[in-house]
Amino acid sequence: MGSIAIPTRGLAEYIDDLAREHNVRYIRTPNDALADVITRLADDDVVMDDVELLLLALERAGVIASTDVVPLHVNYLREKFNVRSV
Repeated sequence: MGSIAIPTRGLAEYIDDLAREHNVRYIRTPNDALADVITRLADDDVVMDDVELLLLALERAGVIASTDVVPLHVNYLREKFNVRSV
């Protein structure tokens, strides 16, 4: 699995298409439940949307390299919240 070209637009569709192409879907694990408890206890509720969960599932399935997850996530959040890159 090599590095991919990181898109800067259309991230939700790109991530959704990639998951569909590889037949990947998010399945909640016991570690996910533990992470939710830890963040709640730290008073830092983190709620990931469906696209973010798919991105996590794609990494877990080995479709996306770990080194590509953060730039994809950042670009997705920039697009979602309409923030320009710095």
